[in-house]
Amino acid sequence: MLLEIQRDILLQPLILTTGFVDRKQTMPILSNIYMQKVADEITIISNDMEIQAKVTLSGEMAGDDFIITLPARKLQDILKIFPEQAQVVFEKQDNKIEIKSGLTKFVLQTLPADHYPLLKINDQQICQFTLLQKDLKARLTQICYAMADKDSRVFLNGMFFEIKNNQLHLVATDAHRLGLMITAINEQIDNCSAIIPKKTIIELLKFLDNGNEEITVKFFNSQVAFETKGKELITKVIDGKYPDYERVIPLNNEKLCLINREKLLRAIERVSAIGVDKLKIVTFEIEKNKLILTCNNEEQEGSQDQIDVVFKPNEALRVSFNINYVKDLLSNTQAENLQFAFLDGVKSVLVTIPDDSSFKAVLMPFR
Repeated sequence: MLLEIQRDILLQPLILTTGFVDRKQTMPILSNIYMQKVADEITIISNDMEIQAKVTLSGEMAGDDFIITLPARKLQDILKIFPEQAQVVFEKQDNKIEIKSGLTKFVLQTLPADHYPLLKINDQQICQFTLLQKDLKARLTQICYAMADKDSRVFLNGMFFEIKNNQLHLVATDAHRLGLMITAINEQIDNCSAIIPKKTIIELLKFLDNGNEEITVKFFNSQVAFETKGKELITKVIDGKYPDYERVIPLNNEKLCLINREKLLRAIERVSAIGVDKLKIVTFEIEKNKLILTCNNEEQEGSQDQIDVVFKPNEALRVSFNINYVKDLLSNTQAENLQFAFLDGVKSVLVTIPDDSSFKAVLMPFR
């Protein structure tokens, strides 16, 4: 017998690592997970040659020490089929592994573990810092929507991590919108930076817990490692120069509008119920503490809604946005109220949280 273990002990770590596994890998072995048992610990590793996830689990188990690789998605699907808390037995059969529970059994092909291309860190460490997992997760969540996707400017297809003056600046932009989170670092560390790929950020959010456990972030020349108890994520960084994000943050927008985030989100959802045009435009008209939202669809039909706001200027203001950009901002920011700072109807808009200097968002209107 290779291994006997309760299904639930193995399933959740497997789910955490299989996000990196692509069914269309050019190397067949990268469709597998690397699995090593030593005493009462199992380490599961997956990678796509750019990002590597490692999860170490412990619990009651029986069997010999081993190193094998197995098809990641198939193994996950098999474990999901078995009942909760079922005992699962792994048996080796030449180049195959039999997996059974009760009267149900499956046979999977395995590939040699010594052929698995494990990612190693070979560079000298530049800097490291530690944060609470829940804090990092909350900050990533608030701005990750602004990362570009498959943009020809590859440096936009990720999130910028920048340490300066003992603060962590997290930045995401697709050149139409921008999100910035600033977090104080308790340790004294040198300035450094890296562009983390979008895929890494998405998988990192799954890795992070909402508790008070810490995570250590280590910067190397071409890699970044995220380490916490029982879990490690190693990623290559995007090679490129990130744009000067501070230049695009408007500082002179003096027309301030305080808006309840939830009320605006619900109004946006209502006006989009009939659909929107190809440009996905929602128009804001603000005057005398009233915000009127309007949309039109492809059939020249329209919708309108209105909410109360606090708007100080005497003159009216009209500005149009991509409705999905506004939705993303409102859905991922958990503040009760947001302050929209306008210059006019065509220049970029600064969105902040009252009495919270750690968050900034920028939206480019339609001109």
